[in-house]
Amino acid sequence: MAGAGPHDPSGRDRELTWPRAECLQSPVMSTAHISCPARRRPVHGLDVVRLIAAMLVVIYHLGFKAWALPGSSLRHVIDAPVTHPPGYGLTWCGWIGVQVFFVVSGAVIAYSAEGARPGSFARRRLARLLPAILIATPLALPLAVLLFRTPPAAALMLGLKTVAFAPVGPWIMGQFWTISIELAFYAAVCAILASGMPERGLRTLPWGLGLASAGYWFGAAFGGLQPGGRLAELLLVSHGVYFALGMLCAQLGTGTLAHRHGLLALVCAGAAAVQVRTTAGWEMGSRAELSAQWLVPYAVWFILAAAVGASFRWRSAIELRVARHAKGLRMAGMTTYPLYLTHIHTGGAALAAFSALGVLAASVLACLVSLLVAWSIALQLEPHVHVTVDRVLKDIAMRAKGAVQAG
Repeated sequence: MAGAGPHDPSGRDRELTWPRAECLQSPVMSTAHISCPARRRPVHGLDVVRLIAAMLVVIYHLGFKAWALPGSSLRHVIDAPVTHPPGYGLTWCGWIGVQVFFVVSGAVIAYSAEGARPGSFARRRLARLLPAILIATPLALPLAVLLFRTPPAAALMLGLKTVAFAPVGPWIMGQFWTISIELAFYAAVCAILASGMPERGLRTLPWGLGLASAGYWFGAAFGGLQPGGRLAELLLVSHGVYFALGMLCAQLGTGTLAHRHGLLALVCAGAAAVQVRTTAGWEMGSRAELSAQWLVPYAVWFILAAAVGASFRWRSAIELRVARHAKGLRMAGMTTYPLYLTHIHTGGAALAAFSALGVLAASVLACLVSLLVAWSIALQLEPHVHVTVDRVLKDIAMRAKGAVQAG
């Protein structure tokens, strides 16, 4: 895999960038549909937002970055640089899908963590994350060797790091950097659930995350703070504003928001503007004419974040209107996680195969191939692996509980 680009202060390959709670699955992962409907009702709008976010990331990597940016690890695959690929006015900012994913994550966790036990919460999160990773990693290994020219031993080590949820890269799938941030957020929620004051903790968490992260970005904008680095990401100060806003979105469906929450949302949205502007510079590197248009991805993010809030605010009305399409929406949501994990490798292989057809045709076909592979994984493979993983984790939990009681 390609190394980190020169404009990437975090030291990872931004090419492979980005984007779930007791009853819901994670935002980058599977579906927003509820696995225990007796306790939680479905939030169908999240499936639509998640799929849009995932496709934004896919078209960014396969329709813009592979062709237009010299730091792309796919450049040698197509060997046909194009400064302005077709549709670049939108595709260049597809990386904003990652920030949308984090908003969805905050909403899903806030909606479903209430009343959950910490052990059950942790097991369910792991059971949702692992299956797609266990499928995507062996799929990525041969493609990493053949496509990205990674030495086989190095590819195997990267695969092991990925399956082990190593918090620091590189990984066999560079976009895995976001999964570790998700895990850090889940760990914070799990600690709150185990604190003895879960309700108070969950009410306080968006304030802590939002204000700390906002202070970080306002410090970067006005105080000379140099943003970036893996530690800031794992401590959630880089993306905490998005998780906080997602948690506030979930509260729109409960009627518990007060005026002070609106103030917090405004602060977080302002800090998000700084984060998006900074990320635009990192992603575009020398393409200053594009990074200067950072308000475009910010507007896309703002609209989709508002859609997350609307999905909770008018959940019942949406549920009635889409009842006949609920199964399709659920499938769309389930497809996003494997799509996110596999699109660089499967789409890269498709680009290599179709590049002679031209930029537009190759990009469209690569996106379609990635979507088809992800859909097949979600439909045929992931459910079966999930059952096995969940059973193994339950058995481990039971054995651990028995050992503690025996001791």
